[in-house]
Amino acid sequence: MLRNQKLLVARAEAGLRLDRFLRNRFPGLPPRGVWYALESGAVRVEGEKGTKGRPVREGETVTVDAIAESGDWLPCPCDLPGASVAYADGHVAVLCKPHDVHTEPQRPNEPGTLAGFLRERFPHVAGIAPVPGLTLLTRLDYATSGAVPAALTREALAALQHEREMGRLGKRYLCLVEGEVASPMSIDWVIDAGGSEAVRVRNDRKEPDPRRWTLVEPVRSGGGVTLVRATISRGKRHQIRAHLAAAGHPIVGDRRYGAVPPEGPGKYRLMLHAEEVTFRHPATGDTMTVACPPPAEFAPG
Repeated sequence: MLRNQKLLVARAEAGLRLDRFLRNRFPGLPPRGVWYALESGAVRVEGEKGTKGRPVREGETVTVDAIAESGDWLPCPCDLPGASVAYADGHVAVLCKPHDVHTEPQRPNEPGTLAGFLRERFPHVAGIAPVPGLTLLTRLDYATSGAVPAALTREALAALQHEREMGRLGKRYLCLVEGEVASPMSIDWVIDAGGSEAVRVRNDRKEPDPRRWTLVEPVRSGGGVTLVRATISRGKRHQIRAHLAAAGHPIVGDRRYGAVPPEGPGKYRLMLHAEEVTFRHPATGDTMTVACPPPAEFAPG
C-alpha cells in the first residue's frame, strides 16, 4: 500500500484528468487501485476530495493518503463459513459459494471471499493468476450461492477459459420466482449492460446468439411462486435476474429487478442458486457435471 504521497503538478501534466495523472505518476499500480482511492476519498487536490474527471492544473498539490498496490488486491486466505469443495483433482476444483459473500475482493485486503477460500485450500493458485479472482472461472453475485469452478494448473486455466469463451461452460441455476410458470420457455431478448449497475432488457430485440439465451424449466409451483431451473452457457451480468424480471417473473428477494416483499426487505435472501456446472475436463476431455446442493430454503415449504 502506497501511503502519504504529496505530488506537485508539473506544467507538462496540466490539463490531465486526475485519474490519468495518478496512473502516469504510479504506472505500476492496477487501475482499480486508482479508482478505489478516488472513490473512497483518499485523494485530495488542494485539500478538496478529488474526482477522476477533474483536470489538474500546474502548481496544484495532489495528496494521496493511500493507494492499493497489486498485492493488496490478492484475496486474503480464509476458512469461509458455509463454503465447501464439491470436487477437486490435480487440474480443476468446483467450490460451493454461500450467499451474501463476494466471489472476489471488492476492496483492498478484503477478508471473507470465495477467492480467499480458494487460496486457503489451494495456495499455489496465487502463482498461476495473481489477480483478485485468482483462477475462478465464473463470478456469482454477492447474494447468489452455488457452484463456481476453478483451475488448479496453468494449462487447465487456459483450457477452461477457452471453453468459457466458446460458451461451452454450462451453468444451471435454481430460482424461486414470482407467479406461475406453467411451461418451459426460452428468453432470448437482448441485454444492454451499459455502464450502470443494473442491466436493461431490450424486449423489442432478439439476441442472435442462442448461447446468450436463458432457458427456463418449471419444477413446481404453489402459493404464488414457482421454483424453476434456468440454464445459460455464455451469460451476461445479471442475465438470469434481468431476463426473468422482464418476462414477468422476478426472482423472489431480488430488490434490484423485482419488488421488496410485503413482509419487508429482510424476509428473503435472493432466491438464486447455481445448482451445477458442466465443462469438459481440461486433462481427460471428459464432460463433467458437478453440483452444489441447494440450501434448505429452496426445499418445499
